Amino acid sequence: MRIFTSSWFHPLPSTIQKIGVSRGTPRGYAAGYRKMPELAPGPWFKTASERDYKQLYFEILAKLNLAQIVAKFEQLSGGKDVALLCYEAPTDNQYCHRAYISVWLKERLDLNVFEYGLESQGCGWSHPKLPAQYRLPAKPEPLQVSPYIGAVAPDAQGRLWTVVGINPDQVDQALVRSGEDRRSISVDVLHSRFQPVS
Repeated sequence: MRIFTSSWFHPLPSTIQKIGVSRGTPRGYAAGYRKMPELAPGPWFKTASERDYKQLYFEILAKLNLAQIVAKFEQLSGGKDVALLCYEAPTDNQYCHRAYISVWLKERLDLNVFEYGLESQGCGWSHPKLPAQYRLPAKPEPLQVSPYIGAVAPDAQGRLWTVVGINPDQVDQALVRSGEDRRSISVDVLHSRFQPVS
């Protein structure tokens, strides 16, 4: 079972069991969803500052038995993946408590809980609904270095450097070699000093 988060108003496939984690449910919402009121924010949810909201909500989560919560996800899922729903739209730039649930599950169980539909966009567990100060930086995209492998160019001192591959520790950088020396270079240096060989 995979766990996602989403909005009540975001279309979800029938392969996903909807589980409400908000204080209420949209009026006239179609049957078939489940609810977990223990994951809803407190009565302060409309009046608390962003800072207080986070603190108060994590206090709620701290009182819960995490194993029981995950077991309830399993029970309510009916063998499907689940989506934990609240009101905020996925793209409205407003933080919400479903992102805090994703952080809680990541920190406590190392579970990656994505916003449905954004899981393939490299968000990782840095949930798009988190305030910016709580997000992890996105993982860099691997540099496409293969057209440059074998390319040779001099540095300012006339020393020749050859592109040998990608830096496995910093995938957005290329490795170059001159004799026994190896260096990591940025994409800007790669493109400005070396010509593709293929």
